[in-house]
Amino acid sequence: MIRRTLQFIPVFFGATFLIFAMVFALPGDPIRALAGERPQSESVNQALRAEYNLDDPLIVQYGKYIGGVLQGDFGTDFRGRDVNEIMKDRIPRTAKLALLAFGFEIVLGLSAGVLAGLRQKGFADSLVLITTLTVISIPIFVLGYMAQIYLGLELGWFPVAGIQQGWKSYLLPAMVLGSVSLAYVARLTRASLAENLRADYVRTATAKGLSRRRVVGVHTLRNSMIPVITYLGVDLGALMGGAIVTESVFNIPGLGGLVFDSIVRQEGTVVVGVTTFLVIIYMLTNLMVDLLYAVLDPRIRYD
Repeated sequence: MIRRTLQFIPVFFGATFLIFAMVFALPGDPIRALAGERPQSESVNQALRAEYNLDDPLIVQYGKYIGGVLQGDFGTDFRGRDVNEIMKDRIPRTAKLALLAFGFEIVLGLSAGVLAGLRQKGFADSLVLITTLTVISIPIFVLGYMAQIYLGLELGWFPVAGIQQGWKSYLLPAMVLGSVSLAYVARLTRASLAENLRADYVRTATAKGLSRRRVVGVHTLRNSMIPVITYLGVDLGALMGGAIVTESVFNIPGLGGLVFDSIVRQEGTVVVGVTTFLVIIYMLTNLMVDLLYAVLDPRIRYD
């Protein structure tokens, strides 16, 4: 675990530097954009540029920024607001949405994949393959609007937009956000399970008289989960950062909307702060996936 953690150090600095460099390489002057159409004196522009280190070389700017991040300070935006405070209001909303979507894809995706893998070339298998392919083919914003119309307005099962009704407000957008990932999880589980069912150790276990339930539930399914766990680990970070469209459709003020608005307003510090936070989430989830490998398959060791 210590070794894997140390390997993330160059990943963290490399990823954050690339993000920092790309964000601040965008065309336009954020100080002049801050003034809008109003005239602003050159002395004020210079003072603001000095305050936000915009006249320093890129590597110096990054060094000052990352020094603050290592102390838990993600800086301030060009309006003087603390980025930590801005993210503190948005992170819980996106986390609720992502965790509900993650649970949704795990429960339904794994169940559908296992059912299809055990019933290959049957009705259940064909239904899962056709349904998942259909979901993958439909753009996420179309799924969102369809869910709002049919499940929200016509049937009245879920709130259509906003977060006024607490956890219930997140159920429908979580289903939409997790639907594409659910389809991939189901197809990946089905393919992995089908491949392992043809393996020699399954025939050996069956020949020794083990029950079908034990062969599938203890041996086959456990080995089949390794590629699925890999996908789920990456997808959890993607759900945190990839909810821009879903949050816009369902009017949820989360990290996705914050990143989009900050790019439009050229608030580079906020964009870098949010993406740095997401880099940390990705690294933590990947560390958990690496540790789960050894739990699922004792043959895997990091020597």
